[in-house]
Amino acid sequence: MPENIISRLPGDSEEKEAISFRSLELLKDRAVKDKDYTVRREALLILAKNCGDSEDIFEFIKERAVRDSHYSVRKTVLQELARSWKERPEILHLVRERAIEDINYEVRRAAVKELAENWKHMPEILELLRDWAENAKDRFVRSTALQELSRCWGKNCCSLDFITRRVVEEKDGFVRAVAIQSVAKYWSKEPEVLQLVRDKALSDEHYSVRSEALQALAEKWPCKGDILPLIKERAVKDDHYSVRGAAIQELANGWRNDPEILEFIRDRCIHDEDNMVRGTAVTLLTSLWPEEPGTFELIMEKAVSDEHYSVRKNSMEELAKVWHEKPETLGLVRDRLLNDEDNFVRITAVQELAKIWHADPGTLPLVKEIALKEKDEFVKDAAVREIIDGWQGEAITEFVKKLA
Repeated sequence: MPENIISRLPGDSEEKEAISFRSLELLKDRAVKDKDYTVRREALLILAKNCGDSEDIFEFIKERAVRDSHYSVRKTVLQELARSWKERPEILHLVRERAIEDINYEVRRAAVKELAENWKHMPEILELLRDWAENAKDRFVRSTALQELSRCWGKNCCSLDFITRRVVEEKDGFVRAVAIQSVAKYWSKEPEVLQLVRDKALSDEHYSVRSEALQALAEKWPCKGDILPLIKERAVKDDHYSVRGAAIQELANGWRNDPEILEFIRDRCIHDEDNMVRGTAVTLLTSLWPEEPGTFELIMEKAVSDEHYSVRKNSMEELAKVWHEKPETLGLVRDRLLNDEDNFVRITAVQELAKIWHADPGTLPLVKEIALKEKDEFVKDAAVREIIDGWQGEAITEFVKKLA
């Protein structure tokens, strides 16, 4: 690794200087030519840490922040430049430029964040981010500018009129969702804001905005009389699964002590048409109401009979995590390993048996049987891996050799 080049220097000063020069040249070579981007990135960070006073190295690192072919290298180097050399005017210029011109959205987002974090004391940066939040062509720049305005300046970032215009006029749904976050966080006491967020929860065309609006309603206005009914309605009637999932999450978080909410979540666990929502309901029931009568039995049923493999898999994992001491759970996991039609569920069953019931006398023989006789190659491989990782001894070594 490049670090060894710097750390292992001989004692003689002349020799050390010569080796150091050769090490520097090798690091620069790796920073440009190594095929592995992680090596290039590490070499540049070492150069920045150990040779930051060198003008040549500074210029070299600046160039790599623009020219490296991998976004992760450009992003990391740009962050290092912003944090270590922020006093230099050319760095501010570079970061502003990368926020608009880099071809990768992760680099552009990182540049906006660094501007807000490292130059927030400059009035022109606040003005720049306000302008980008409204007018930047790139939606990632607009959304990140809004996020950073809220994070770094709070309510002082802009006027209520400005942020409500972003909620209403912004064309991109994900950017509108960020605007909803901000307006609910800082202006929740304004009467028109509640109405705006309520309208967005019901009628915005983008699912992310409706989800964010529901979360804001539950967090900021839980005591308003019509909020709970509205969220319950959206948990059933919204067309998008992620909105319904967000709604039941908010119901569970905000009203878990209401007996009607437990029954409501159970109903969604059984009847929602989307596997993601049913899976969310499974997780909520096991994490928030594990002791309630009927919860264990319902999750057992979902692990066997749900039509989607992901819900069966999730249910089995929750059973193993929460109710592993119950003999019925072990029986179910064994049954799913042998009988479930989906190999993802069966692979999970092998893994859970080896992890949680490792010491049970029936586990190793069953996993060995799967390793020997299973027709599905992925389930078979999972069983072999668990045997190799989980059990030692001469007999295990000989068994594995027979499988080769």
